[in-house]
Amino acid sequence: MKHSIKYSFLVLALFIGAAGPVLAQEKAKKILVIGVDGIINTALDYATTPGVDHLLADASFSMSGYSGVPAYSTTGWATLLTGVGPQKHGVVADKTFTGHKFDAYPSVINRIKSVNTTDKVASIVRNEGINTLLNSNADYKFHFDSDGAVFDKTAELLQQADIGSLFIQFSSPAEVGKEVGYQLREARYVQAIQQIDTYVEQLRTVLTARPTYANESWAVFLVSTHGGTETGITLNNSSQEFDVPIILSGGALDKKELIGTAIDARENNDNILTIDKASSGDKTFVRVPIGNTPLQGMDKFTIELWVKAGANSSDPSIIGDKDWDSGGNPGFTLCRSGSSWKINIASDKRQRYDIGSGKTLEDGNWHHMCVTFDKTNECIVYQDGEKVAESKLTYKPEDDMASPYDYICLAQEGTQRYGGGAPNWAGSFNEVRIWTDVLSPQTIKNYMYQRDIESSTHPNLSSLNLYLKLDEVRGTVIQDHSGKGHHAELVGPASERHPLYPIGMTDVAINILSHLDIRVDGTWGLEGNSLKSNVPFRLFKVK
Repeated sequence: MKHSIKYSFLVLALFIGAAGPVLAQEKAKKILVIGVDGIINTALDYATTPGVDHLLADASFSMSGYSGVPAYSTTGWATLLTGVGPQKHGVVADKTFTGHKFDAYPSVINRIKSVNTTDKVASIVRNEGINTLLNSNADYKFHFDSDGAVFDKTAELLQQADIGSLFIQFSSPAEVGKEVGYQLREARYVQAIQQIDTYVEQLRTVLTARPTYANESWAVFLVSTHGGTETGITLNNSSQEFDVPIILSGGALDKKELIGTAIDARENNDNILTIDKASSGDKTFVRVPIGNTPLQGMDKFTIELWVKAGANSSDPSIIGDKDWDSGGNPGFTLCRSGSSWKINIASDKRQRYDIGSGKTLEDGNWHHMCVTFDKTNECIVYQDGEKVAESKLTYKPEDDMASPYDYICLAQEGTQRYGGGAPNWAGSFNEVRIWTDVLSPQTIKNYMYQRDIESSTHPNLSSLNLYLKLDEVRGTVIQDHSGKGHHAELVGPASERHPLYPIGMTDVAINILSHLDIRVDGTWGLEGNSLKSNVPFRLFKVK
C-alpha cells in the first residue's frame, strides 16, 4: 500500500514538477454532430439501435431533453447551431428561417472558423437553408434530397485527414412520422429510426478507422431537433414534439445519464421549485403579497400552473388565498381531492362552489392545472389543456370574492397555517401565472407550454398580473415576471431547486465549443451550459 501511494505521488510529480512537466501530447479535438429530425423521446429505448448504444456507453445523455417551442425542424436547427432560443434567434415559423437574427447570433460553425482556420468544417444537410443562412462559413457545404446521400458524403469526408468538424442532417424519421404518425407501433417509423442507427454505426466505423484516430479526440453528438405527435399532425407545442433524445458522446464529457433531480439548479435555465415536508414539521411554502392589488378579490381570473405532486394526504392547498378551515370562507383554493384536485371558491356571503378535475394528479408526472373564473358567468376546470369540468355560477355583481388575508400562497393557503395534510402540500411547481381575465380554451392550449410568456405574442398579456417562472437558483425572493412587481417569498426549511429538463438544445452549441476548446464570450448571449467536468486533467477516470 505504501509503495502504491509513493508511486502515485511520483507520477503526479512528473506532471507538475518544477524541473519541467512531462505531459502527454494533446490530442487533436474533432467533432461529428448528427442532427435528426423527428425522433421521439421513447424511440431509442424501443427500437433496436446498436449504433446508438455504442454512443451511450461513453456519453452524457438524456432521452428527455428539451428541443424548444415551437417544435419545428427549422426552429430546432436554429437553436442547436446558435446556442440561443427562438426568442433570440427569431426562427418561429415552420419550414422557413424567415425572421432570423443570425447576424446577432451566428452559427457555431462561424465561431469555429473564426478561431481555427486550419481544420476543415463540413455541413451536409437536407434543408439547403441551413447551409445558406446558418453554416455559410463551412468549407464544404452539401445539400441532398435523401438521407442515404447525406450518409455517403459524410463517410467520404470523414476519411479526409484535414477534416475537423462535421454537421449533418438526417430527416427520414420526420418524413415517415408525418405520413403514419410518430408511433412505435408503426413499423415504418421504427424502421426509419433503425436506419438512422445503421448510419450512426457505419459512420462510427469509418471514424475509428482513420489512420490518425489514435491521436485524435473525437466527440459524436446525436440530437433530435424535434419529435412528433401520434397522428403526425404538427402542433408545435406538445410534449411529444419537444421531449427529445440528446446524446453527447466522447471527449471529456462524463459518462452518465442526465437526470434533472440529480442536477443543481443552473443560471439561465428553466428550473423548478420542489416543496418538501420538513422532518421538523415546519411549513414550507411560497407567499405572494396581494393586499390592495388586482390579485385580491378577483371577479375574473385564470390561474394556471405546472405541478408534479409528491406524497400527500388529506386536502392541502396547492395554491390559494382563503382560510381553508372552512370551504365557506371567502377566497379560493386549488387543493388536493383524493388523488385528483379541485377548486373551492366562496364569496363574502359564504356562497361556495367546489368543482373537481376528476383526473389523477398523483401519478408521478407533470400536469398543467388551470381554472378560469367569471363571477357572474361560469367556472371551468382544465387539466393538461383539456376541459374536464365546468359549472354555471350565480354570483351577483355586488358579491365580494376577496379573502381577508393579504397573501396567495403556493403549497399553503391565505392564513399560512392550514394543517390538513400537514404541514404543507408537497410537490414541484413551475410556470405559475395568474391573469385577471378569462382565457379562451384555445389560448390556454396554445400557450400552456410557452416559456418567457411576458415577451411572447400571448393575446392577454395586459391582464397578466403574476408570473412566477421559479427559475431562481438561490435565495428566498421569487421574481414576478409579469411586470407588476408582485414578487414572492419562499418561506420554510424544506425546498429544492432543479432544472426542469436536464439538457436542452441550447446546451448542444455550448458543448460543441467546449469540446473544441473555444472559450465562450459572455457577450455572445448564449443560453446553454457546459457538461464538461471542472477538472484540469485526470490521471484516471473514477468509475
